[in-house]
Amino acid sequence: MLNVKLKTRNSKLKFKILSFSFALLVFYFTFSCAFADSDVELLLKKLEVKLSGLKSIQTDFIQEKKMSVFDKKIILRGRIFIQEPELFSWRTFEPVRYCMIIKGDTIKQWDEDSKQVQTLSLSRNPTFLIAVNQMKTWFQGQYLKLLNDYEVRIISSNPVILEFMPKKSAAAFGIIKKVRITFRIDERYIERIDIEEKNHDLSSLTFLNTKLNTPIDPSSWELK
Repeated sequence: MLNVKLKTRNSKLKFKILSFSFALLVFYFTFSCAFADSDVELLLKKLEVKLSGLKSIQTDFIQEKKMSVFDKKIILRGRIFIQEPELFSWRTFEPVRYCMIIKGDTIKQWDEDSKQVQTLSLSRNPTFLIAVNQMKTWFQGQYLKLLNDYEVRIISSNPVILEFMPKKSAAAFGIIKKVRITFRIDERYIERIDIEEKNHDLSSLTFLNTKLNTPIDPSSWELK
């Protein structure tokens, strides 16, 4: 997903896992439709309306990752902060500490192994830029746009569960096999994401203690 060189083999592995967590927020969607296209479009329009009033999100998360090269499941715990129009913070606390902050065109990241701060420019790193733009599309509730790159299947209407698989033209086609997204009962945010990659890795991201449109501590946008 996001390939950044770190100093040690362990650091490279940890960063791959952590950066994939970020990609979970931005690379979703598609499958062959089990419902009529009109049903999918109506549901996506309803979700757009539900999410249109969101200006900020802060949520805990638990990520479970089963990688084909390891016998044991990897479990990460952390917190996410998002504030319109251009602030994003991803923090992992267990089992390793890692932090990534996006402010406008700048990405800063820190990990406990190197204890170094890396600074990147979105405009000079197309992979990051694509990922962030897709994240914003999802966060802003512009779901109908996604039909250009993904096919959508409705698994359940109550709660809403959608399953996705990238079209051949989509950026995620070579990486993602399928994704299942479960919404909260109030349909205002995602409760769980399950991803199966083409290399047979499995990953889930569960959101807990989610707060919508509540003030976010300014320190959330600083590396610490």
